[in-house]
Formats: sequence, C-alpha cells, structure tokens
Amino acid sequence: MTDLQRPIPVVVCGKAEIVGKPVAQGLKPEYDVILFCLGSKPTAAEVPYLLQGQAPPTQSSYIGSGNYARPPVAVIMGAAWDAADVARVRAALLGAGLPAGSEPVILRNDTSVPAPRPPAPEYTAQLIRRVRAALDKLVCGEPLDGPEDGVVWY
Repeated sequence: MTDLQRPIPVVVCGKAEIVGKPVAQGLKPEYDVILFCLGSKPTAAEVPYLLQGQAPPTQSSYIGSGNYARPPVAVIMGAAWDAADVARVRAALLGAGLPAGSEPVILRNDTSVPAPRPPAPEYTAQLIRRVRAALDKLVCGEPLDGPEDGVVWY
C-alpha cells in the first residue's frame, strides 16, 4: 500500500470518550485517529512523543489505533476547548523540535456554527462531517480559514 492509500494519521482532543470513540470510527478509512486525548494538557504532553514516532509514556485515553510510526498531520480539538487550550497545544507542537512549518495543523471547532449539544449522536455525526470536510481540504492543499497561523476552523 502506498502512502497515498494509507489512512492519514490524526489526533483528536476531546472531553469525553463517549464522543471520541465514534469520531475515531467515523473518520475511517481515510483518516486514522492514532490517539484520542482527554484535554488540552494531556494533548500538549502526549503529542510531542507522537511527532517523534514514539508512544507517550502515559496516555489520557487508549482510544485510537496506537500506530505512531507516522506523525499526525492534524490535531483536532473538540468544542470544549477555548483559545487558551489551543495555545497550550500549539506551543507544545512548536516546541517539539520539528522543522518550522512541518508541525501538524490544529483543527479548532468553530462554535459559531449551530450544533447539537454533546454527547448527542447528532453532535457526533455533525462533528464527523465537519472534520472530514476540513481534513479533505487540508489534504488537497485547499485554503482553510482560521483564527491564527497553524490553527484552522472546522
């Protein structure tokens, strides 16, 4: 299987595994949630290991494929996380020692878009559709809007 045929690795940062598990399943087969992180602090601690192809020494969740051979191209943050949480994760990505511009992009939930309240199945279904649409654009090199460099809305 070539790189283009393999699922694209991503990380999801959420508040509840009851949402994370169906999101991980719903992004397949094109995208591989290699790790689901419970919160911005664990995400900031765990993702730098993934960028080096290593398993984090501790994990906040064991949802995900655990396939850390390829670094994630995106870190997807759920609706519970605010600008400070995003900044914490962004700082960890920038401090991971990767060449400038090669760190994963952060996909941030645009909470101005009306959505059902989590953990409703309708919320999860809408989240999967929106994340897929943003990831598809990212992979195809299409421009995405975002509040700052390295962070885009979904």
